[in-house]
Amino acid sequence: MNDKKKDELGYTPKTREVADAEEEAARLSSEIFDVIDLRGKTSKPGPSVARCGGKDEEKFYKINHAWSLWGVPVEDMKQAMGRLKENLPEKGWKIVKYGPDKSPSKSPELIADSTKKQYSVSIHLYDESDKTGSKAPKSLIYVLLTSACFQVPDGQTVDEY
Repeated sequence: MNDKKKDELGYTPKTREVADAEEEAARLSSEIFDVIDLRGKTSKPGPSVARCGGKDEEKFYKINHAWSLWGVPVEDMKQAMGRLKENLPEKGWKIVKYGPDKSPSKSPELIADSTKKQYSVSIHLYDESDKTGSKAPKSLIYVLLTSACFQVPDGQTVDEY
């Protein structure tokens, strides 16, 4: 059965308590927030449990934590993106993409993986003043932290959806 699980995902999901994975996501988001080092307004929701595509949703899950920061000058946000590129590797992240995204506005994007912790992060800077196609209602940094698929311990089910 382990071989079948590995074939579908390309890896065997680690067994983790949902609460532990949520705590780790919150901690990783806090580290990213600290590297951004801007004191603007932030969205409030915390990490959430999501289905792990094509897997038994009672046993397998992943964690998503989406949040954004706004209310500071765009130039400060651009500097923050540079800090992320420079400082995330020191915190165990491997930068896999840094530069413009594929949108018409070519928004700055950073994508990084933490294979040790089994999380990835996608960070975008949306600039409301960019007139090349950005639909951003306000300038903000958008962060989406996503885990690999995890499996609940034997005898438990995922009931946080």
